[in-house]
Parts: sequence; structure tokens; C-alpha cells
Amino acid sequence: MYTGTPGSRSKKRWRKSTGESERRIGWRMAGLGMESVSLVAGGVVMGWFFGGFAEGQGWGTRDWWVMGGAVAGMASGLSQLIRGGLRLNKQLDRKPASKADSEDGQ
Repeated sequence: MYTGTPGSRSKKRWRKSTGESERRIGWRMAGLGMESVSLVAGGVVMGWFFGGFAEGQGWGTRDWWVMGGAVAGMASGLSQLIRGGLRLNKQLDRKPASKADSEDGQ
């Protein structure tokens, strides 16, 4: 959308529509969800591999290592989800209000 005034000699300034920026933030939030799922899955896989090694050394059964990896993956995934969600929420709050919103408030 063009934000310059008609007849002005200033350079044209273009800005993104609010719908497009909200859509991008929405896709980033969806990416955060996928990142959380992948961290949990990674924790399970790491626990499974490490559990196989630990069984050979006599440090315990694979089941407990898988459970430990799943818990560690859930903890890291949840913390990433919360931190990323708060960061994206700040980006949404920083967006300037439209002219219609400011006229209604006066």
C-alpha cells in the first residue's frame, strides 16, 4: 500500500498490509509448534540410542532412558514454545493501530 501524499516529490514508501504481517506471524507460531514436537521426538530418539548403549554397560534398561529422553524433550519443547510465543506476541503488540482505531478512541 502506498503511503505517500499525492503530488509530493518524496520517494514512494510502501508498507506491508497488516493482514500479511499477521499471516507471517501465524506461520511462525505454527513453526514453533512443529519445533516443539521435533524436540520431544528428538529426546525420545536420543533416549532410545543412549538406552541401547546403557543396557550394554549395565546402567539400566532402555525403557527408562527413553522415558528420560521424552521428559527432557518435553521440557525443552515447552520452554521453546513459551519463549517463542511470548516473542511473537510482543511483535503483534508493537504493530501500530490503524487510523480507524485511533478515530474511534477520540
